[in-house]
Amino acid sequence: MVLVLGVTGVGYVWFRSQVAGANARVTPEIRVALTAKPSTTLVSTTTVAAPESPAAMNVLVLGSDKREQEQGDPGRSDTVMLVHVDPGQNYLSVLSLPRDLRVDIPGHGKNKLNYAYAVGGPALTIQTVEQLTGVDVNHYVEVDFQAFRDIVDALGGVYIDVDRRYYNDDPHYELIRLAPGYQLLDGDQALDFVRFRHDQNLDFGRMERQQMFLRAVKEQALTWDLPFKLPSLVSALFDNLATDLGANDILKLAYWAVRLEPGQSRMLTLTGATGELDGVSYVFVDKQSLSDLVEKLLTPPGKGAATATSSAVTGAASTSTSAVRSTAAPDLKGVEVEVLNANGRKGEASAAGEWLKTLGAEVKAVANAGTILEKTLVEYPAGALGEAKLVAKALSGVGVKQNDARKQVTVLLGMDFTLPKDSGLSPSPSTIPDADGWRAIARQVPYAVRAPAYLPEGYEFVERMPPTGATYDIKVGSGTKPAFKMLYRLKQGGKYLDQFMGITETTWLDAPAASKGKEVRRGAITYTVVGSEGQVDRVWFKADGVLYWVSNTLSHLLSEDELLAVATSMLYIPAQ
Repeated sequence: MVLVLGVTGVGYVWFRSQVAGANARVTPEIRVALTAKPSTTLVSTTTVAAPESPAAMNVLVLGSDKREQEQGDPGRSDTVMLVHVDPGQNYLSVLSLPRDLRVDIPGHGKNKLNYAYAVGGPALTIQTVEQLTGVDVNHYVEVDFQAFRDIVDALGGVYIDVDRRYYNDDPHYELIRLAPGYQLLDGDQALDFVRFRHDQNLDFGRMERQQMFLRAVKEQALTWDLPFKLPSLVSALFDNLATDLGANDILKLAYWAVRLEPGQSRMLTLTGATGELDGVSYVFVDKQSLSDLVEKLLTPPGKGAATATSSAVTGAASTSTSAVRSTAAPDLKGVEVEVLNANGRKGEASAAGEWLKTLGAEVKAVANAGTILEKTLVEYPAGALGEAKLVAKALSGVGVKQNDARKQVTVLLGMDFTLPKDSGLSPSPSTIPDADGWRAIARQVPYAVRAPAYLPEGYEFVERMPPTGATYDIKVGSGTKPAFKMLYRLKQGGKYLDQFMGITETTWLDAPAASKGKEVRRGAITYTVVGSEGQVDRVWFKADGVLYWVSNTLSHLLSEDELLAVATSMLYIPAQ
């Protein structure tokens, strides 16, 4: 935009006229709210003003549904983001606020955050956010849903790595039919994706998807043919946008932000407990958590801001799952064990038996169970419960069951079994998790296939895209590229959460997903870690003429070490 508009005075004048239209939609009440200072000391002893850097600013971004077809409906602020911009220290941070957050709305008492927009529009929303956070909001941007659709379509679509299957045909809520996998979303599909919230992740998941979309736009911005798309893009944006930012401000910010490295940006999500009060569903957050998150918003990455949780899973653990099993394995000296293969993976019982021997167990027999079990199980005869529990502990706490038909403790290796990372035994295509399924895929896919020998604790394979056949098509220009995606779902306490790790493999080597990041060398392969501080989006690498990547969960539950452990464990799977 800067290059095109900078070389043609006519183009710049036209751009200014478009921005002027957006400026004209800013009411006097909004301008008054932007110039007023926060009156609250809710999260600090003094209010948080804009930083000293003259180019720095705090921008409130609203995504609204004005429902023009309904007379008298003021609409809702479905999206509320506080954006902190500091070119002086060269960083940008975004804080998403849940629309159902219980807040004090000036002049209207306690209610949901988006109620401020319904009764007082953007001006009251600005005052409410300032009072909530203590941050001085200097500028304002509002985009409605029609603008969102038009902008995405003007760009020719945006590539999104859809983390799971989204489906809803209930007419009382947003209709959506979106398959998992890396794909080009048009305006309607993208809007469906960022608005969906009818699952376990509730509004927290919607905020995470909105931030995922923003990251994808930033990654792809430099690949778009903007000189040809610019007129329709600018028109689509400013026909449905309101902002007090001037033309020069917008150009400078766009040019600066798109060139930021991943480590110079930070995405934050305010989360809290969900519950009902007087029959109304709210999100509740404590003062300290809010204070920590605001401090992090205003602190450059790497400068030691207070740690704030960004997990979007209500009721789920906020810490990452363990990347490596505990090395404190129990002493099995004197325990007699039989190992039976109940997953059909050739050689796995022998490998497990060898590992149990290293712990002191006396392996009496290794054989096939003659059945297939989903879960690994330790069975024991009467009087051997203590020994069975020791063996189960060595196997990371699998279930135990008394079976008097057994002569000694017997391990039945289920489909979920994986050898411990520190077992010293080399994994092979026949012993990796879900080996049979991966071999079947390798026989169908017309390019090299790699599969993980390591999975983080709690993650199980649940779905492949496409469900049948070899690959699906990613639209690329006027053609397509083949790809497939494997989905692994997190299970905690015996229940599945709506958090999915993905593995994608495609021959589209220069897909936008292969973006810049931190490079890590392992043997002959370079792995690239993509993400902002504390939030790794994916780890990708190229080998065999194929682009592979491991994508994090929607809420970034997996750490960099865990994603790297999965990526570096991936083995070539022969087609035969």
